[in-house]
Amino acid sequence: MARKRLRVGIAGAGWVATNRHAPVLLARDDVEVVSVYDCDPYRAARLREGISKKSNGAVSHHSNLARFLEEGLDIVHVTSSPWSHHDLAMAALRAGAHVFTEKPMAMSPTEAEGMASEARRRDRLLCVSHNFLYSASMRAARLRLGDEKVDYASGLQLSSDARRLPTWYRDLPGGLMFDEIPHMVYSVAALLGGGLVLDHARATLDDAGLPRTVEVLLQGRTGNGQITMVFCSPVSEWHVIASHRSGVFGVDLFRDITMHLGPDGTHGSLDVARSSLSAVGGHISGFARTGARWVSRRQFWGHDVLIGEFVEAVQKAQPSPVPLEEALNVVAFTHDLLQVLGLSGT
Repeated sequence: MARKRLRVGIAGAGWVATNRHAPVLLARDDVEVVSVYDCDPYRAARLREGISKKSNGAVSHHSNLARFLEEGLDIVHVTSSPWSHHDLAMAALRAGAHVFTEKPMAMSPTEAEGMASEARRRDRLLCVSHNFLYSASMRAARLRLGDEKVDYASGLQLSSDARRLPTWYRDLPGGLMFDEIPHMVYSVAALLGGGLVLDHARATLDDAGLPRTVEVLLQGRTGNGQITMVFCSPVSEWHVIASHRSGVFGVDLFRDITMHLGPDGTHGSLDVARSSLSAVGGHISGFARTGARWVSRRQFWGHDVLIGEFVEAVQKAQPSPVPLEEALNVVAFTHDLLQVLGLSGT
């Protein structure tokens, strides 16, 4: 017997909803996007119009949250700015919907714990978008690692302010760091077996008191690691590197490419040449695969896989693909970092 198509509402009609969530949802035959909410009625109407052009069903739009939640929604995607994640998720859970929310999960551990408690109390799924864990590059790295222990993991983020950025990021505690560090934290945590503990951190600040550079030393269950973020870079690059006994993984998150370098023996000339050829070949073949996904408009940096697993979990009454404990740990780590850097405002 065919499964019931789940009724999905999108709360927040900005860039990530338009370019990630809506296309992924519209490509699935087990869900139907039936409603859009945004506090700005023009944005809500614009996203509804775009969805309607690609959907066979009727799609409504609202700037009134209560009316949006009266649409009989099975799932609500929270894709608004971080300040509203808690309130929108709580309202959706209380209305009986399962919730898929963008990162950052919440503005504080207190808000995040409240969301998790409400989800458990209502027996609803609450999933935070740790999307890069489900990208082709990270899945390849984790599959090849298997149960092998990572001794050291490093996350490097370089950000140019010429890149497309949300208009509101400077109002966040810690600015862009608060919005983007969850990607680095959950990626490094996944490689180090979770349980990240902040060991040491330092930052340089701009004239507005927001980070220009951030350096974090940390401990995980299998080894140590670090996260470095540079917000005044002329180029934008996001990379994760993991060292283990059988070699080194380099994951290029933006290009969605994984390279693996095996042991280089005595590091002689032939060993170095072999490593170089392996790196270049891995990059070229990886870029070709990613390019094919770009051309076919199937490059979603893990959103498609994660959303698919979340929908399956709702359909089959299974646990969320991103465990709440992992999501809460990311919020707690971010909170601790803000406190250490004196950027929390409390």
